[in-house]
Amino acid sequence: MKIAFHSVSVLAATLLISAAARGADVSVLNGDVDLTISSAPAGQQPASATNEACQLQWTTLVVDATKKITVETNVAVASFALTVNAVNVSPGDGTSAGQVTLSTTAEDLVVDVPAGVLVSSPGTCTLRYRATASAANGTGSDAHTVTFTIVDQ
Repeated sequence: MKIAFHSVSVLAATLLISAAARGADVSVLNGDVDLTISSAPAGQQPASATNEACQLQWTTLVVDATKKITVETNVAVASFALTVNAVNVSPGDGTSAGQVTLSTTAEDLVVDVPAGVLVSSPGTCTLRYRATASAANGTGSDAHTVTFTIVDQ
């Protein structure tokens, strides 16, 4: 069996700030991502596709409680698995929660974000998106809108 073209797109990253987090801010730089999983030879699974073009940036107020940044997608039933990982989190500005498989349920991406992450020196990380497929997935594409939210931890 030969696998044809698979495509996973993160069309736009949406940013939400909860009422509990007013004053805190999160933003995405270089937000649109296309991941293409190429054909695989007969009897083999296709290689995953990875993209690290996006960055996440955040700030908090000096009087804020410890915060976290969550992530979710708008795609309820994805054809292909999509994960995201916050890598290279700026020192002292939070801790990566590790690789998150995106779903419509908000999952922790960055935790232990302290108060006082100022606009003059915002917290940052690289977003490592990874799309995977198997021969059983067939061909096609998914288009995700990914939402990042900063909330009290």
